[in-house]
Amino acid sequence: MSDPDVMTIDLDDLTIGEVIEIEDLTGLPLDALQDTTMKKGRVLQAMAFISRRRVDPAFTFEDAANLKLNMAPPDPTEGSGPTE
Repeated sequence: MSDPDVMTIDLDDLTIGEVIEIEDLTGLPLDALQDTTMKKGRVLQAMAFISRRRVDPAFTFEDAANLKLNMAPPDPTEGSGPTE
């Protein structure tokens, strides 16, 4: 069961329009996540906002600040039943 307070982000799942919106919200390029000298909080908040808004249109940018973020790749064994 997934935790509604944890946001998992898949960068490969973002549309071009969503990338543009993240950059507009933060004033930073998306690749700022890879720059060790750049602050990342606003970019992560914007990514969580964009992702959660897909399923909850009432979700706000401010709401995203209260989420926990899980950027680990999904576990390929999770959800799989027994194999023979």
